[in-house]
Amino acid sequence: MAYAEQSSVEKGLRFKTKGGLLVQTTGSTTHIASTNVYVHEVEVVEGPSQGSKYLHNLDYAESVPS
Repeated sequence: MAYAEQSSVEKGLRFKTKGGLLVQTTGSTTHIASTNVYVHEVEVVEGPSQGSKYLHNLDYAESVPS
């Protein structure tokens, strides 16, 4: 699925990043005009960074069941 082409994603989708973080989408999306991609806000749901939010290109993360 090409998340970088989607102008929105559902809140609560879970992913494991390449760095091993378990994150969940917040439902917020930002368009990066210089590269013409959408990035989606995620929140870390486990570990020492739990609660931290950042923008992520979900095409580089693995979907995991909620």
